[in-house]
Order: sequence, then structure tokens, then C-alpha cells
Amino acid sequence: MTDLDIHFQPIVSLRTGGCWAVEALAREGRRFPAALFHAARQDGTLPALDARCRELALQRFSSQPAATDLTLSVNWTVECATEASAERFSAAVAALGIRTSHVAIEIVEGAAPDAAALEAFVQARKREGYLISVDDFGAGQSSIERLVRLEPDVVKLDRSITHGASRTRTAAEVCRAIAELCRSIGALVVAEGVEDEADVVELAMMGIDLFQGFVVARAHADIATALHKAQPALERTRPLLRTCADHQLALRRRMQQEHEHVLVGVASRIAHARVDELDTICGELLLRHPTVEAIYVLDERGVQRTRTWLRPELVPRSGFRPADPGADLGLKDYYLEVSSGASTFASRPYLSMASGRLTVTYSRRVRITDGSTVIVCCDVPSQPDDL
Repeated sequence: MTDLDIHFQPIVSLRTGGCWAVEALAREGRRFPAALFHAARQDGTLPALDARCRELALQRFSSQPAATDLTLSVNWTVECATEASAERFSAAVAALGIRTSHVAIEIVEGAAPDAAALEAFVQARKREGYLISVDDFGAGQSSIERLVRLEPDVVKLDRSITHGASRTRTAAEVCRAIAELCRSIGALVVAEGVEDEADVVELAMMGIDLFQGFVVARAHADIATALHKAQPALERTRPLLRTCADHQLALRRRMQQEHEHVLVGVASRIAHARVDELDTICGELLLRHPTVEAIYVLDERGVQRTRTWLRPELVPRSGFRPADPGADLGLKDYYLEVSSGASTFASRPYLSMASGRLTVTYSRRVRITDGSTVIVCCDVPSQPDDL
């Protein structure tokens, strides 16, 4: 282990323009010592090597003035997560005067030999004040179960799912869904392994704030140097993020105004209809308003009065089909809101059972010519294609 060294890679925040943490990475020269770790697994010395890397990381971190107020993220291989190794680690942390709240323990990807033991290990470290980070989420052995069992403070999205987020709708939506899940359980999200500026902006626009990867900065033995090398990326990317955010906000506002204008027009036409004309009029209105994907009408109880008039070119995905007259939609939020007093409502994006597409439903209460009240519903794309 004489040639073993520690380099630090910044984890930066785009929103603040600063560095939140550095990850300690074992190096032989400039490369990860893969052969050394492989040999240690073979001859049973992995626990000693794993512990030695963490202790070196603590020593290098504590000796550098630039580390003040940063969080140190250290890797802990799951098969080496024992109470004995934790006692040794905590003794080193205390001896070097490092606050436990400034240390994140990264649970390195792998199949835990004993899931219950790993959970107990993590909970004990939390009680001691350490942050817990799940590494490489989205690849290999990672799963939702791991989030449930470990309740991490930080979740690092693996590059296998962050790579290409700006070019692939599926990759972007997977990242968005995982990020929303992590935020809902109170975990910070780090996009790791990012190598493309466009991916960084795309991920940042969905609320991910922390980034780590070559596009930000490579690892360096000197923390001050690593932070200095990260600054140009932050200075380039933050204005791009602001421009993109302004564009999206303006586009959303414009689209919302257009959709609300369409809804008012549709509702006005429905208000002059008889009950027996509703189906025909919905079909005519769908052809008149190309931004609308579907139109349908509910009665005061939330029961569908008309067919779901779906734009002909939108062939529903397999397993999806439009609701028929008589369908009970009384538990849909776009019905509940207007039935409770709101005159107009716009739903959150959801997967439409009519088309299999992400959709927003605008609804409005309307009194028609016979004096009865109906709920007019217009489905529009959850976001325009150029958003």
C-alpha cells in the first residue's frame, strides 16, 4: 500500500455556485487501484485496505485549509461495514478533530452479505452524526428497497442513467422520477459521472442541484486546486441554467395562457348546447383546437356524459384506451376541484389512460341551456415538445 494516495473530486452546487463536498478517491498514480482491490478480495485483506483508504482520506482532508466547511464523502464497501471498522474510523475522525456532521459515508455498490446487519450499521452511524450516502443508485444492486431500508441523506445517481439525459426522453424522465422520489424522502440528489454540459443543464432544470464528474472537475490531490478547476465549469453552466430557466418559465406561462384561453372558448360553446348535442360539439371543438389532445364532458356527479374525443393521430399505446360514456371519474382531481367550488382547474401532469401520454387536464364548470351543470375537460400535452 506504499504507493496508495487519495485524490479529491468536487461535488458542486449549481444554485449556489460553490462546492458542497469532495469525494475521497483512492489512487495509484492517477488511476483507481483496481488490481490492488481485486487482490485484496482474493486474499482476505479487503477490510484492511478499505479501512486504510478511509484513514488516508481523513488525514489528507484534515491537513488542507481548503477543506474548511466542506463535507468529506468516503467510500465504505458493504462487506466491510462492521462495528469494529466503524470504531476504528470514528477514533480517527475524533483524533483529527473532524466533525461527524461533515462526513458522508458512501455505501459502495454491491450485494450486502447481510441486509439487516447493513441496516443496523447505517442506523448506528446516523446516531453518531454521520451522513449516509447511497452510491451508484440506478445500477447494479441498487434498488428502491435500499432507500427504504437505509433512509439515506444523499443519493448519487449513477452515470448509466444520467448520461444522455439531454438527448433521451426516457433517460430524462427516469432521472426526474428518481430525483422527485429522493426529495420526497428528504435525501439530497447528486448526479455523478456527468461529462456533458447539456446533461448538467437538463438535470438541473428538473431540480437536481449537486453534480460530480469530469465536466465539473477531475479529482486532484490538493483540494484547493480541485476547487479552482471546478470554477470555470460553474461560471459557464450557471448562465446557461438561468437562460434555460427563463425560457421554460416564459414558455410555460404562454402555454398556460393559451390553454386557458382555449378552455374558455370550449366552455362558452358548450354553454349554448343541449345535452343531446354535447357529443357532436365536442368532436367539432377538438378539430377546431389543434393544441388539445382530448375533450370530454362529465356531469355533476363526475360521470362521463360524452365519449372521450381523442385526436385521431394519437393512437393510444397498448393497454390504454379512452373512457366511455358512463365511466365514473368522480375521484379525479380535475373533477373534485371544480365540484368543490373552483371555476377552473389545471391538474398536475399524469399518465393519461386515454392515450398513454403525459397529460395535463384543464376543467371548468359550465351551466348549459337546460339549467344543468357539467364539467368540461380538455387534455393537453404536459409540456410542449421544445420545452
